[in-house]
Amino acid sequence: MVDGATILVVEDNPDNMYVLDHLLTRKGYTVRQAGHGEAALEQLREFTPSLVLMDMQMPGMDGYTVVRQLRQQPELATLPIIAVTASSMPGDREQTLAAGCTDYVAKPINPRELLKLVEYYLEGGSRGEDSDR
Repeated sequence: MVDGATILVVEDNPDNMYVLDHLLTRKGYTVRQAGHGEAALEQLREFTPSLVLMDMQMPGMDGYTVVRQLRQQPELATLPIIAVTASSMPGDREQTLAAGCTDYVAKPINPRELLKLVEYYLEGGSRGEDSDR
């Protein structure tokens, strides 16, 4: 685990938010929450987290739009963003990566897989390298 890591979780479903928050805080991470895309952008104007977990399917501003806006800001261009989505059809992973996400995990999440990805990216791993998935 990376000491001092703050993770922004962007998720509109309270049950999913609870699960992600519990999983991450239990591992010692600091979690900040945003319940929709606009709230995520607002928080990201105030602070830069170590990593973002982004729900891609939200009402209003979806995760794809949020990620595209973030990637236009030079200071956030390399921020690790992991898409967390219920969409697991062929091509969904490629669509999230094309939008600017660093990686992708499907719901329902596998806690071990998610934590492994979080640790990999917090330790400096980058997309395109072998994240041993």
